[in-house]
Amino acid sequence: MTRRAIEDLQPEARRYRVLDTEIAGLSIMVMPSGRKTWSVRYTPEGSSPTEVVLGDYPGVLPETARDYAGKVRSGARLEGRDLAKERKEARRTNAIRRERTVDKVLETYMADAQRRMRDCTIVRLQSTIRLYVTPKFGKKSIGLVTLEEVRRYVEEIEDSGRPGAARSACSALKGLMAFALQRGLIERNVLAGYPGPSIASRERVATQDELKLVWWGLVDMAKNPHGRSTAQALQLALLTLQRRGEVAGLSKSEVDLSAKRWTIPGSRTKNMSPQVVPLAPLALKIVQEGFEHTGTDQAFAGRKRQIASTGHALTRGFIRLREDVGAGDLTVHDLRRTGATMMAEIGISGDVISRILNHTPPGPQVTKIYNRFDYEPQKREALERWENHLMNIVRKQPKRGNLDAEVR
Repeated sequence: MTRRAIEDLQPEARRYRVLDTEIAGLSIMVMPSGRKTWSVRYTPEGSSPTEVVLGDYPGVLPETARDYAGKVRSGARLEGRDLAKERKEARRTNAIRRERTVDKVLETYMADAQRRMRDCTIVRLQSTIRLYVTPKFGKKSIGLVTLEEVRRYVEEIEDSGRPGAARSACSALKGLMAFALQRGLIERNVLAGYPGPSIASRERVATQDELKLVWWGLVDMAKNPHGRSTAQALQLALLTLQRRGEVAGLSKSEVDLSAKRWTIPGSRTKNMSPQVVPLAPLALKIVQEGFEHTGTDQAFAGRKRQIASTGHALTRGFIRLREDVGAGDLTVHDLRRTGATMMAEIGISGDVISRILNHTPPGPQVTKIYNRFDYEPQKREALERWENHLMNIVRKQPKRGNLDAEVR
């Protein structure tokens, strides 16, 4: 069959087949619609005769069809291959992959993570997945996720002024893809080797005027029952200089009100070491009011009173606050850095500041454990001095456009 001969084939009321004279089993089917389709018949070893479609003319020309047909027949004869069966299996595999959505794989991934990760890590991961992974990729087949779309998405988050969220989203997606590859749910991890957004060193420290804006903005936020938990948690974070996730998850079991002490278990700290936080008067009052407000074992509640707040919730609340009061690009972590900087300015030693921030001290592990409790008096004195210093800074409520004006 030449191209001209195929062109001359006219459709009839019923479809008909024309055999090729060069390759056994190769034929072209002419449909009533005028469509002309190549196919080849062959007999796989140990099986019955079968047929596989090669494509439509003129997309597949005679010489190409003969080449395909020759390979199909030789593969069946020499290698025992069955192209029709392989295609059917490929279609079935692709259908299964399409059903493996990111949401479905996440269920297995999180069940596995519960066994491997600390509670505080699980809380952060769940929040990241809920906010950034599920909305974008949840309904998509995990095998169809591409490096390019992940890169673009992470860059969009970073460009919106949320570099921490961009890193968290990237980390969650990379962990999920590595898990899927390990479980045989995908053939290739497209995120392997992708470094994600770079971590730029940040040295931002709030000015005293910005601290006034933030503090009084939190006072106003706390007047709204829906914003009270977030506002008080952010105030406590500034007073104690503990990490946002540690503050958000504060529970009754961690607080000794009579001893004015908050002990964060290692399962909830970044360095996995328990942290003793002496509570200065205002910090203690905020904790007590937090429990009274939520009526639960959690000092700070999320949107539903039954669940604890999260670090992400504090970040979102702070972003809204800084935009409302005009506090520039400050972040929750900048407040922690600001407190440490101002502590040093009022004469508190770097060693004590490091203990308050729960930075891992050098030396043997046993020494670290004993020193953690030996430093409680020094930390209490330092935090009380910091609380007094902060209250002196923010004692005058600023007016918009006139930061030093006192409300009369």
